[in-house]
Amino acid sequence: MIDLDIRLLRSFLTVASERSFSRAGEKLACSQATVSLRIKALEDGIGRKLFERSYHLVELSAAGRELLPHVQGLLDRHDALIDHLRNGKLAGTVNFGVAEDYGEAFLSRLMRVMDESFPAIELNVTCLMSVKLEKLLETRKLDLAIVTLPNTKSHSMILSRPKLVWVSSNEYVHDKKRPLPMAFYAEGCAFRAATIKLLKEEGLPYREVVTTGSGEVIKSAVSSGTAITVMAEGTVPTGFSVLPKDTGLPDLPKSCIQLVEREDGLSKAAQQVKTSVMKLLGVQAA
Repeated sequence: MIDLDIRLLRSFLTVASERSFSRAGEKLACSQATVSLRIKALEDGIGRKLFERSYHLVELSAAGRELLPHVQGLLDRHDALIDHLRNGKLAGTVNFGVAEDYGEAFLSRLMRVMDESFPAIELNVTCLMSVKLEKLLETRKLDLAIVTLPNTKSHSMILSRPKLVWVSSNEYVHDKKRPLPMAFYAEGCAFRAATIKLLKEEGLPYREVVTTGSGEVIKSAVSSGTAITVMAEGTVPTGFSVLPKDTGLPDLPKSCIQLVEREDGLSKAAQQVKTSVMKLLGVQAA
């Protein structure tokens, strides 16, 4: 029988999310070597290779992709049970925002955990661009929000600083002689601002094929092969790919994904939502 240590499973989930052993170590508050040993122990225990490793890239193997949703569900239930035993009587309404370009899969996990473990907490979710969520926090219409902004906000916790990457579909053919066909979120998007600034600095011509407030419209444009976009590393959807170095495109800066809370303090219910978000994302409390 395989003894599935929670630490091994949590390390697997964090590496899968971060696509990096070093970044996983930072999130888990341990060394890269410790993470590697845990992954090896898990692979040895189940007799299957879970990751394909190269110098710059860590990707899930077929076995890893098969295991991922089961590990997510198991750890979600484990953490939710612990939280429920500690704080199961919490009640209240929490207004939570999440940026449109961040983690649809994460949001479904959070809602499931809250529904199963804290049914008396009513979670109202708003999905908008980060700049709009920021304004809702300032006017106290949101308690918490996950946003992607160029600068660190007060009353916030850094969730990750992933590098931005150029993203296309397999249908896209890169032509260095033509302006880059870009699909962007509308004015106010931090990714858009950082990309346009870089393109202008590098003197690279581009044209905005699509400018929209809808993530689905951007995905459709990229899927068609007529446009490319910019996403945070680790959030690239299945079916899309990161453009390789030989395209000659410049390296993009890092982004700052942060959990921001309203300045006048959180209710106990909102504090529990914050705790659940951090646990689901593998972030250590400050």
